[in-house]
Formats: sequence, C-alpha cells, structure tokens
Amino acid sequence: MSKRPIVIEDLKKVKWVSDPQFSHDSSEVLYVLKGAHPSEKSKYLTQIWSVKEDSQPKLLTGENETNSTPRWSPDDSQIAFNSSRSGSNQIWLLPRDEGEARQLTKFKRPLSLIAWSPDGTKLLASSKCKPEDFEEEKKEKSDVKVITRMHYKMNGAGYHDDRNTHLFLVNIQDGEAKQITDGAYDHGNATFSPDGRFVVFSAKRYEEPDHVNYNDLYSYDLVDQKLKKISEISGQYTNLNFSPDGQWIAFYGHFFEKGPSTLPKLYKISAEGGQAQLLWQDFDFSVGNAVGSDMTAASAMKPVWTEDQKHVLFSATTGGVCHLYKVSAQGGVPEAQTFGERVLYGFSYNAYSNQVVLTFNQPDNMGDLYLYNLSNLNEKRLTAVNDSWYEEVAISLPEQFSYQADNGAEVEGWLLKPYNFDENKKYPMILEIHGGPHVAYGLTFNHEMQVLSSLGYAVLYLNPQGSAGYGQEFNDQTHHDWGGQDYRDVMKGVEVALEKWPFIDPERLGVTGGSYGGYMTNWIIGHSNMFKVAVTQRSTSNRFSMFGTSDVGYNNGNFEFDGKPWINYQHYLERSPIMYVENIETPLMIIHSEQDYRCPIEQGEQLFTALKYLKKEVIFIRFPNENHDLSRSGQPQHRLERLQHIVDWFQKFNPVD
Repeated sequence: MSKRPIVIEDLKKVKWVSDPQFSHDSSEVLYVLKGAHPSEKSKYLTQIWSVKEDSQPKLLTGENETNSTPRWSPDDSQIAFNSSRSGSNQIWLLPRDEGEARQLTKFKRPLSLIAWSPDGTKLLASSKCKPEDFEEEKKEKSDVKVITRMHYKMNGAGYHDDRNTHLFLVNIQDGEAKQITDGAYDHGNATFSPDGRFVVFSAKRYEEPDHVNYNDLYSYDLVDQKLKKISEISGQYTNLNFSPDGQWIAFYGHFFEKGPSTLPKLYKISAEGGQAQLLWQDFDFSVGNAVGSDMTAASAMKPVWTEDQKHVLFSATTGGVCHLYKVSAQGGVPEAQTFGERVLYGFSYNAYSNQVVLTFNQPDNMGDLYLYNLSNLNEKRLTAVNDSWYEEVAISLPEQFSYQADNGAEVEGWLLKPYNFDENKKYPMILEIHGGPHVAYGLTFNHEMQVLSSLGYAVLYLNPQGSAGYGQEFNDQTHHDWGGQDYRDVMKGVEVALEKWPFIDPERLGVTGGSYGGYMTNWIIGHSNMFKVAVTQRSTSNRFSMFGTSDVGYNNGNFEFDGKPWINYQHYLERSPIMYVENIETPLMIIHSEQDYRCPIEQGEQLFTALKYLKKEVIFIRFPNENHDLSRSGQPQHRLERLQHIVDWFQKFNPVD
C-alpha cells in the first residue's frame, strides 16, 4: 500500500527531540521532547525524558506545562531542570531514582538554569531583572513605557523595561539565589571553572553598551568576590568551556575582521587572561549549526575538551550539512568525526566512556538521539520518536545540484519532486528562499516544503552567496549588495533548475521566503515577472526605516548596508523593495506577526499599503501574539493557519493540475 501525502495537520502528530545530556557515569541520557499540546491549540507540551542503551525511553516529568534544561548533578543523584508549572519559570529538583520533583526556587523573576557547581552544592542561573524588582511595591504600577536605551526590545523577549541579564548562585538546600553580577549590562555564556572557584562569562560592561557590537570575557572569583577582565581584545566570546585542568577556556568567537558578519571560529584563551589562540588551520567554515529547518528544536553546542586535553570537539556547518569535528588543542587541521547527509543540532560528550550522544536532523528524520563511540566511530540509535509517523507518510527526498554563478562561485541547491511524481507530467514549482542572509538551507526535514511537495509542487531551495557554510568570502557577497549578487544567484538557480528538470513548467512558478528570504521575495517580484504568485513572510521592505524600528537594525544596518541611512539614504532606498512597487505585477500575500521586533510589522504594512494604493493584487495576513519565529516556534494553531493561508494562495494563482 502506498504511503499517504504529508498534510498541514501532521504538525500536531510529530515530536521534536533536543538538549541531550549524558550522565557522568555514561549509563543514561536526558533529553527534552516537545510537541503540540493535545488539548490546548495555542500551547506545546514540553517534557523531560531519559533513555538507556538497549532500553525504552522513560518519561520523567508528567506536568501539563513547560519543562526544560535538564542537568545532572555531579554525582548523578538528582536532576535540576526548569519548569513553569508554578506560574513562572523556576528551578526544580528531581531524584534520579523514584521520587517526586520539588520546587527549589521561588524567585520574584523567571530564573533560567545554567549549570551545577562542581561540588554539587549550588546552581548557576540567570534572570532578567533590575534592582526595583526586589524592592517592596511603593507606588501603583503604570503600563506606560519610559524608554531610555537604544536597545529597548528584543524579538521573542519583548521590551526590556531597563532589565538586564544577571547571574545568580542558587543554594541547593534552601533555593536562596544570590546575585553575583551587577550594573546596567547583560551577562551571558556563563560557566564554572572545574574547581568551582570561578565563574567566567561574557559581557559588554561599557558606559554605553548599546553602541558596541563586541563584548569582553570576565572571570568572577567566588571566594574573593572580585571581577577580572581576562580578554585583551574586545570581540565576540560565546559558548565558553573550561579544559579539565582549568587552565584554558575554549570558545567560539571572532574579532569583527569582517564586521558583524565575520564567521565565528574556534579559539582558546588562558583562564588567567591574555591573547586568544586560533585552534584550526585551513578550515573556512561556520562553527555550530547554520542550517535552518522549521522542525528542529536546536540545542547549544559548546566546544568540549577530551579527557586527556589533547583535542577539542566542536560542530561546524560545511555546505548543507553540520557535523562533529575534532582538532588538536595545540592547533591543527580539524578532522570530521561524523558523516553523511544530515545536520547535527545537539550533542553531549562523556569523557568517562569517550562517547557522544548526538541529535541529527536529516531529510527523512527530523530528529533522534544517537550514541556514538569516538574510539571506533560506531553509531547506535537510541530513540525512534516519530517512526510510526514516518511509516505512514511519503517523504520527498532532496536531489542536490550545483551551478556556477556569474562571478565564478559554486552555488549549491536542492529540489524536492512532487508526491506521486510522473516524469511525463508538467508540474508547478515553488522557490523557497532562506532567511539570514548568513544562514543556510541543507539536508534537513522541512514541514512546509514537504506539504507543498505533497500537494503536487516541485520545491526548489538554494544557498546563494551570502549563505553560511561556504567560507568567509562567500559569506561576504551580500556586503552593501543586498539585491545584487544574491539576486543574480537565485535567478540563475531557477534557470538551471528549469534546464535540469524539464518536468517543471516555466509558466507556473511561485516564490516565498521569510525574513531576508521575504526581502528577496519582495525584491524579485519588483524586478521580474517570472513568478505567477508570491508569499512574503516576516519580511523587510524599507531598509531606511528598518534601521530605527528593528531590534537589531542599528546594530548591523550600517554594515550590511553602506553607512548611516540619513547620510547615505540613496543607497538604503535603492536597496529597498518598496521603491519598486510600481513594477510589481505578481499577486502577493504578506504574512507578518504583530510582535515581530526583528522585522517589525510596519515593514509589511508599508508594502501592503503601497500595493493596495496602486490597486495591485495583494492580501495581508497578520498574526497576533506572535513574533519573528512564527514558522518555527509559533503557537501550533497559528502555524497551521499560516501554512493553510500559504497553500490557499498558491493554489489560487498557481494551481496543481
């Protein structure tokens, strides 16, 4: 019996695996499992599970709320985790053996767990707060916002209200939280030293931190209660991790050699301070996972030291895949440790057994846990979260191709064939354009693409220049040139696809994309009538106004574009799709979230009003109580409605036979 096509409602049937955590004795793995709530359309159910080799997974949290960030105590006797079951995000403790979870903290603000202290007596946590949060209420609160900082909002977090992220030590016995950082600065990427005496973190502790992109590395002595800056050069310091002897700190970062779009690299720095040392040679790729998917609950992937300190393990995106690599702690050429057409999005290393637990997203599996032995490279699957669903549905697997851009660069792309493909038929095609621009598409499972394929559309997706995963020079091609080289790469990719796959009907093409992909969708239909229909999502249309309305507009606007908009306004306007609305003949659907602070909804409003004023074919779909991440982590019901609107629009103007 043939498998059925994937449908929009399948979003409610699948689960997402993330945040694997190896026990110190290497016998058990914790992980987070997320899925649409069975009874509440606007919620997810996020629970903590555990699994042992050759055993069935076991549910550890049964509450009807969000549970996350499971962390083993140093002796593996208990698990600390975050839960919202008390009304706000607080830290709870669960015995490893049978027993009930107990609430540890009852903090006035939500408290996010980071790590256990090495002696198991304290927890490191963070909270977004300000001094007034801990004072008794003296006057009636107002809903009026008084803005004093340039960086006053953040997508997904909302308005800061002059709150900053501070670090706290939480006592395991009574849950008392002691603040260890202060000032009007954010503190992040925190970690304990192996002896538990120091907490190292990154921060922008400047008089006007909103005016700088870079940060510094600090060490706080918990005994002497003294703060010390240990980085000599300001830069970007993220994903910090100590060597076992406490002498070195590995991190991902850069020093803005190419501005905010500089690709992070793997470095180490002495715990005492000094000059950072680059750990790799001849490796021009992106650390971490830069490959996007609407079906991945991504996990942090810090670099980790092997037990003998001779090597550092890290993840990196190379083209449309992401894998685990190993490099000498003294510096050298990295060696791949995992292989295949898949994307690593989480891992946990166990020094005791020299094993790693990995989570991969691949074209026919959106995520499972794998036990991987670094000594013999033997791999064993630990979970089969969605296997019964995979057995039921037909998944279209991508066909890879590449082509040469007009400047000689090699560009990679993929095509999904339609459900029940017949080589004698002609099919409409949808071009999908990723966001960023400095991220990538690749060998992952994407629900939106699979739905379109199941309806009978061929789906084309590309990594034009500006995408991550292909080196710094490739990454730099959008610098001051949005709508230039990237546009030519995308259009060339469509031409190559039409030549390569004759079953694609050149008269039935559609285009969609989100964020930067929405920008490119807007740009394309203002410069070409090749596409019969378009859907622009969470897009930007006016780069001049975007500088002041986006949460990051001022931060990278005058790097991605050329100078300050009020000085070089001609450049900003020339690169703004709204300036070409007179040319647009393609029926356009605009999808935007009302709490999108990355690409504010005014960007969609401007485009809609201009097109409506010109009596063009346009429709505006607004999602309340959603932000820039609607397609990936928005409310389940809204994600379903979003996909239905997209499908209806494509079928109206570019129907499948």
